[in-house]
Amino acid sequence: MFLQFMRMEQRTASGSAGKHGSYPREDRALKAAAQLMGEELLALMGLEGKIKRALPTEQVQLKTEDFFEDFNYEMEDGKILHLEFESDNITKDDLRRFRVYEAILSYQYKREVITCVLCTANVRKRVDRLTNGRSCYRVRIICLKEWDADGLIRELEEKQKVKRLDREELLKVILTPLMSGELSQPERIRRSLCLLRGEQENQEKTELLKMQAVLYTLAEKFLQKEELENIKEEIHMTRLGQMIFDDGVKKGIEKGEKKGRENGLELAKQILRLAGENVPVQEIARRLSATEEEVKQILS
Repeated sequence: MFLQFMRMEQRTASGSAGKHGSYPREDRALKAAAQLMGEELLALMGLEGKIKRALPTEQVQLKTEDFFEDFNYEMEDGKILHLEFESDNITKDDLRRFRVYEAILSYQYKREVITCVLCTANVRKRVDRLTNGRSCYRVRIICLKEWDADGLIRELEEKQKVKRLDREELLKVILTPLMSGELSQPERIRRSLCLLRGEQENQEKTELLKMQAVLYTLAEKFLQKEELENIKEEIHMTRLGQMIFDDGVKKGIEKGEKKGRENGLELAKQILRLAGENVPVQEIARRLSATEEEVKQILS
């Protein structure tokens, strides 16, 4: 459900301090994409194998120091595929951290671990190996900046005129803000939202909502305030915007607020935030002066 993504969006720096002290928006978006479209993500990165299930990403040493990986899959051949999402240049310290992750995962699960790094930075020289004594540790790096968003968007717009897009193509759509290209970010995101909206009759409603949420998270990362306001108009036309505003704006209008639409959205966000903290429905309704039915509608 969309609520699962909202809970991920609300993670604070304290939950991922072992990495950089904060959790970049593009990393959150990629993590949501990995959870939503794992098979397509592997195909996109040229990785072979079939996913059996997702594995926990928090490993704890005996001295109670937490290690937070970005995403783990158990593959059908028994191996573990460990994904890391990096928004900065990859350094040797990063490789040392990844090697620790691998060692702990392999020790705990008694499995072979393969690490793949999906990098969103403009990397000129890849640092993909670390030599330590007689051992050489290596990871596989995929740089999204090497992908052309402009050509991809034009290609998919033409295809959508005659047939539906497949899931791997939809994954590319939601990652276009992380690629290279001449199109401005506002235009790139606007056209990507249009592509998603064009699939409303072909995709399962909840799945499409999650895709739109990932793309909107990246819009918040890359766009200025005025640019984001323009993109919000596109969001209002999607199922994501319709869901939030249909459930939330009613409360603002009933209170006679001049900006009922904005107040309704704020109410929906507050309900989702409290639900993510496991606050009971009755208590949410009491705190926000809403009815239990209103709360349940937004959480359904």
